[in-house]
Amino acid sequence: MSIVKGIIDGIEASVSTVAVLLKQGSSSYTDLQTADSENVLVTNEGGLVSIIKVAGVVGLVGEEEFKRIHGQLFQMLNTSLKELGHTINIHFSYNRDQVFETIQENYTGSRNTAKKLDLSLDDVLDERVSYMSQYCSAEEVYIVIGTSADLLTRDQQRHAIKDRAESNKGAPAFKSTQSITNAIGALRDLHDSFIKSVTADLSSAGVSAKLMDVHSAIRAVRRSIDHEFTDKEWKPVLPGDKLTPKVVNQYPAESPEADLADLLWPNLAIQLFPRDSENINLKTCRIGNKIYSSVYIDLFPKDIQPFAILLNKTIQADLPWKISFQIKGGGLSSVKFKRAMSSVLAFSASQNRLIHDSIKLLEYLDLESDDAAVMVRAVASTWAPEEDEKLLRSRHSQLARAIQSWGSADVAEICGDAFEGALASMLAVSQHSPANMSVASLRSFLYMMPLFRPASPWDYGSLLLRSPDGKPWPYQPGSPLQTTWIDMIYARPGSGKSVLSNALNLGLCVQPGIERLPRISVIDIGPSSAGLISLIKEALPEEKKHLATYIRFNMDKSYSVNPFDTQLGSRYPLPLERSFLVNFITLLATPVGSQVAYDGVADLMGMVIDEAYKLLSDEGNPNTYTPGVDASIDDILNEIKFVSDSKTTWWEVVDGLFNAGFPREAILAQRNAVPLVSDLTSIARTPAVVDLYGKITVSTGENLIDAVVRMLSSAVREYPVLSRYTQFDIGEARVISFDLDEVAKSGGEAADRQTAVMYMLARYLLAKDFYLNKDAVANLPDHYRLHHEKRAAEIKEDQKRIIFDEFHRTSTAQAVRDQVIIDMREGRKWRVQVCVISQDLKDFDEQIVKFATSTFIMDAGPEQAIEETSKCFGLSSTAKMALRNSVRGPREGGATFLGQFATKEGNHLQLLTLTLGPAELWAFSTTSEDVLLRNALYESMGPVEARRVLSNIFPQGSAAKFLLGRLNKETKGSGVISDEEKMSVVNKLIEDVLSAYAENPNVKSIKE
Repeated sequence: MSIVKGIIDGIEASVSTVAVLLKQGSSSYTDLQTADSENVLVTNEGGLVSIIKVAGVVGLVGEEEFKRIHGQLFQMLNTSLKELGHTINIHFSYNRDQVFETIQENYTGSRNTAKKLDLSLDDVLDERVSYMSQYCSAEEVYIVIGTSADLLTRDQQRHAIKDRAESNKGAPAFKSTQSITNAIGALRDLHDSFIKSVTADLSSAGVSAKLMDVHSAIRAVRRSIDHEFTDKEWKPVLPGDKLTPKVVNQYPAESPEADLADLLWPNLAIQLFPRDSENINLKTCRIGNKIYSSVYIDLFPKDIQPFAILLNKTIQADLPWKISFQIKGGGLSSVKFKRAMSSVLAFSASQNRLIHDSIKLLEYLDLESDDAAVMVRAVASTWAPEEDEKLLRSRHSQLARAIQSWGSADVAEICGDAFEGALASMLAVSQHSPANMSVASLRSFLYMMPLFRPASPWDYGSLLLRSPDGKPWPYQPGSPLQTTWIDMIYARPGSGKSVLSNALNLGLCVQPGIERLPRISVIDIGPSSAGLISLIKEALPEEKKHLATYIRFNMDKSYSVNPFDTQLGSRYPLPLERSFLVNFITLLATPVGSQVAYDGVADLMGMVIDEAYKLLSDEGNPNTYTPGVDASIDDILNEIKFVSDSKTTWWEVVDGLFNAGFPREAILAQRNAVPLVSDLTSIARTPAVVDLYGKITVSTGENLIDAVVRMLSSAVREYPVLSRYTQFDIGEARVISFDLDEVAKSGGEAADRQTAVMYMLARYLLAKDFYLNKDAVANLPDHYRLHHEKRAAEIKEDQKRIIFDEFHRTSTAQAVRDQVIIDMREGRKWRVQVCVISQDLKDFDEQIVKFATSTFIMDAGPEQAIEETSKCFGLSSTAKMALRNSVRGPREGGATFLGQFATKEGNHLQLLTLTLGPAELWAFSTTSEDVLLRNALYESMGPVEARRVLSNIFPQGSAAKFLLGRLNKETKGSGVISDEEKMSVVNKLIEDVLSAYAENPNVKSIKE
């Protein structure tokens, strides 16, 4: 048996050797000769080639969408492919081995940003790469469009040959360089016109595609041939590029054998093949350190099926593979001889009759149904490490079976030259495929093409999502690709809303290109964002930890906030600050249980607020300085020898401190110079106000002013934090979580009112500087104006984001909703992102839904909710089906949601999955038991090591299930568990983890 095998292998090697010798080396297999323009390459025969990179489709594709896009693609190509001249190659590759590099490359910018901002997040970013790689594969789709001389008439071809011969007169022989005069000039306009038409039609069909420049195109071709040996920054040397001449032929300059062309741009074929290649046998070749084997489609599927069916089969088999489909126009011209012979010999055999009938059918389709008959070929290949031929054989068999089951296609595995076959499956290497040619209708062939994969409008993103079947989908919060940044997230509790919000916020913190930490303000009820703050704080060096802070707000006087504070030195609020104050004070003057204030209250409040500032300005009756209010201010005033008396005002103190170079102390002093909420009650009764509003009566029988004064007085009593000058300060913190759990209660009209007031107060405190701009401070005195212009320039550059979590708690507070709408309307000019998070679509006003540019539906809910969502967003039946069947809460591998993104390129609607690794889930966890465990380990072994250990022991990202098991054992399943028992079990787990870690730092489990 071994002797026979040896003979067969010898014959195969001999045949393949002859094939390679005939080709005279690997570089002779390519048709690409040089570049003709920015987007056009030239073939050896003078034809023109352009490459289009296809990202995929911008929306969900179901049966209805598939038919629409397929129909548009057919109309796009049908006329052009009726005759010879145009060739279209569609290339698809799928490679899980390459996805690690793809994801790593995606996060390069984020790593650079983290390093620049001193954020120690390597463990989280490393895990994102390694963990996501388990669920994804690198995918690429290209359309290669070729135009040949066949498009010209015979006279035109003769003229083109003559013109090219004329232009080559006197030119040196291009033996080892690119022939820069090879292009057929008469094809240029025809090719450019076709390319423009194709790219425009792809866009109108909803296919995201980009025409590649020649350098990027050649790099893509080389990476298709030998990816591991081609850096992503590698660039080919093409005409027009700077180069160092290299003399290949070593002859004296005066020798007639010297080739002057050797001083020009090096041969393109040589640049494409960086390493040795060889045929091993008729089935196998080696390229670099990989061995390849190919499958040739001899007979296309009898039962036409979409490409997704073939892809799913190969995903299940876990195969790396690539395939190239070639479509050439003028299909009927290729069967002219067969048509003539079958017509003559139709009587002689049944097979001839069948051939005759099939050709007649193609003619009918071409002429009567306007469906072009095209010549088609397809080659697929797979590969393995060069030392593992057994793996290659297994993959080759699996690929062949997958293609055979794709509508009953017939395949072959030998073409006589394995190397030529492998190259035919690669991108744009050759226009000559060794596969058998078939003639098919264009409509049916396009049905099988790989053009329907989900596309992201972002090339890179600081948060990498994926399609449910594993295609990476970059997302960049705050990207200039969107005109506004308004996020809407909704789902039932436990569906992953908070995890997604934290991931988006972390993505913003490591956005490529930023110079400082963004200003992120989270208004939350509960600690769902506390994990994010902990992660960022622990990642910062000691001297910067104050930049991230978590605040659990309460009514203690130490948290006093005066919403009437103004920008340093400004006697009056800026326009947007005044707008906020009107909304806020109107909310305080709204009857409990009512969603809106009495008619006229907003106008009344606007006037009262203006009068309050006017009264306490320098020209009015400003507050006088009182020593002893703030010892630090008094000390500085003594230090700068500031002279004061009984008539010295706080505004004078502010000016003195600022001019002396103490802006921080000036801010503290200014808090005593502005009005308080309580001041409004007396100002509302001044003659100027009474004359305008004193005669208006409200539903209680009171006049409007009396009713407003009563409600403002009540608010000052009910909310002690509003009754004093500002004591609380967020300082220099930039990433802030403001937890209102203690002050925003539910359970009645009064509680709803308090929640609304606290939301508004938190919004003021966290976002008051977001809208500072040069124009707003133009009227301030010069010394203050210059100070604020510098601040405004920095703030304008910063990414800014405000998140309103548990937004349904503001449902009865129209003032809060109005303020959110203002933030959404004004946010674009100042690069402010607004995110609202709630449990149901009904929790959002109609305007909010209209303004949203990124919508994340994390849970479908009941059928009624699905219908409401579909109606609200005008979802197709495909999207509705995806909501019903695929959108669900967190599972193994992540949480799948429906995302809709409005970009400058159009709307993108996709089914996406958020997949985070255990370390990041541990960092974001806010379960009380998890937090206790995490904090204890942070303190004992440091954050990075703690997350690694927790991920090893509890890879699901939480110890909750483990602890519940222990608690059930402790209580013997009674179901009655006290807080003391919980703490005891948690403390015991902490001890167990630390003990196990001491014995083995790579501990993987803890005994139940």
